Amino acid sequence: MIRRVQEVLLKDNTLLLLAFILMISYFTWELDYFFTKVNSITILQYSAVTFVSGAGFAIVLIGGGLDLSVGSAMMVVGVVTGKVFLAGLPLPLCLVIGMVVGITIGYINGLLVSKARINPLIVTLGMMFVLRGIGFDLVDGRHTRIRDDGYRWARERIGGLPVVVYILFAVALLSIVMLRYTKLGRLIYAVGGNPDAARQAAINVDRFRLGLYTLAGLYFGFAGIMLASMLGAVAPNSGTGRELVIATAVFLGGASLKGGKGSVAGTLIGVLFVTALANGVTQMQIIPEIVMVLNGVLLIAAVAFDQRPKGGYR
Repeated sequence: MIRRVQEVLLKDNTLLLLAFILMISYFTWELDYFFTKVNSITILQYSAVTFVSGAGFAIVLIGGGLDLSVGSAMMVVGVVTGKVFLAGLPLPLCLVIGMVVGITIGYINGLLVSKARINPLIVTLGMMFVLRGIGFDLVDGRHTRIRDDGYRWARERIGGLPVVVYILFAVALLSIVMLRYTKLGRLIYAVGGNPDAARQAAINVDRFRLGLYTLAGLYFGFAGIMLASMLGAVAPNSGTGRELVIATAVFLGGASLKGGKGSVAGTLIGVLFVTALANGVTQMQIIPEIVMVLNGVLLIAAVAFDQRPKGGYR
């Protein structure tokens, strides 16, 4: 009986869901404004960018990779998109350019990992600083407001819900279908879980990893465009620290450093968890730095929970 209870608790993010429900219940008890329609929509709205980028991060992890350049990639995409818009290019073309920048960043990461055979931790950590420097250099470190309503499309509402909330659910649905019900999704789990077996099955793992990082760049590019539109600005500081929040949400959602494990649905729950936590802590008027502390603790706890049954770090 006890073993059966343990199996249920450890299955399909059950523990995370229980923790999420308990947290929501606590904030609802303590805060009059927390469990309201307006605040719930606010949590979903602020979850959108984190989730879209987190979905790309999760897919790379499931496939056996790692991409710590996500925050800086989003920032560079946002900066480039804003600059070309201010230069007078039509908005649709600006959005296409931003997506191309994101895809290119992912492709470069993939080349360095799959062709140059450099550890993805080193590649993406280095790219995080390279991209951050490029982003600041492009705008001389200046934050520039863009007051054009067209550029701020992500702030618009349809049927009472922000546009980005619809995007969140659309990306979630498409990503879940891709991972669960397509050949590509099965290959991602197979290559991430056992790359040697994948090679023996005649899968070109190097080419596959290149495509995986390129796909992640697509997600990061889209998230960067959304973030720039929501901010309504060219903001070189916009990506700072987002790696921590994204990684925390993804690992809480069940992804593993060893690859072959995790889900987009789990990532969505993790994103909602960390966003609701930040929202509740802010409403309780606790100093903002505590949110960073909590995210760090949650990240360590999530990875420890995943690694402990495997013997931990050796």
